[in-house]
Amino acid sequence: MKPSKFQKKQIAAVGLAAATVAGIYGYNHFAVENAVKPTKIVVAAKDIPAHTEIKEDMLVERTLPGDSIPPNALRVSKKEVVGKWTNDGQPITENSYLFKNKVVKKEELPDSAILNLKNEEVAFPLLVDLETSSGNSIIPNTYVDLYFKQVVKEGDNEKVVFGGLFQRVRVTAAKDSNTEDAFVLEKKESKEEQEGKQKPKVTRLYTLAVSPEQLQYLNRAKMLGDVIPVAVGQKVEQTGKELQPAEGFSQISDQKNILDYVEKHSTNPISKNVKEFVAQYLNESK
Repeated sequence: MKPSKFQKKQIAAVGLAAATVAGIYGYNHFAVENAVKPTKIVVAAKDIPAHTEIKEDMLVERTLPGDSIPPNALRVSKKEVVGKWTNDGQPITENSYLFKNKVVKKEELPDSAILNLKNEEVAFPLLVDLETSSGNSIIPNTYVDLYFKQVVKEGDNEKVVFGGLFQRVRVTAAKDSNTEDAFVLEKKESKEEQEGKQKPKVTRLYTLAVSPEQLQYLNRAKMLGDVIPVAVGQKVEQTGKELQPAEGFSQISDQKNILDYVEKHSTNPISKNVKEFVAQYLNESK
């Protein structure tokens, strides 16, 4: 039996009403979603002390209305925060937002040079200029060979002492005259904003990772004359492994005689244990 015209009108009216209701619901849902702007962020799952590396269990992800999130809060995922550090004097309390000024990369911390030291390594600070920094081209996480230079006066004449101290020493930090990182962009501006107006920083101080035994020679050498860094290797993360000692360094650089010279001109002798430890560097570089 075919539906009558009245029934057809009823069906059309019901369909139109359903479409209208669906449209209103969809519009309202879209309007609410657009107004709320649900945004995924991370908050502190527990209290995080200042100057602390952020671990995964310290964070929890939440989806909150975008309008309720402070403008300077980090709108990132967990993986983008894990491994970063809380700034000095900037702890984060449980359930708090992570703010931009409280979370930094390890390299941006004032003591990043010390944090980059491995077990049984100590920091050796070395002042440099434009020449000894190889035109400001030696950057952190690269390697340098260290040489000793001294000008000795004999009456009206001058003689030079020059040779190798240690090879493949890792650079952990490079600071300018204001003790700021020489190769880190200012946090106040993005890279794009700084292009064309940021003045290049000139490195004045390197921090090098050395063994305590190497430090015995290096500090004495620095007092006697000049310790000169010479760039030799790629960044650690580019090679994926530590740079191996080069063959022939000891002989070519006269390393043993230079180390003996440094000890000879020291008031207190270098201990036997230190000499035995340093001897391995002579053997490795043959």
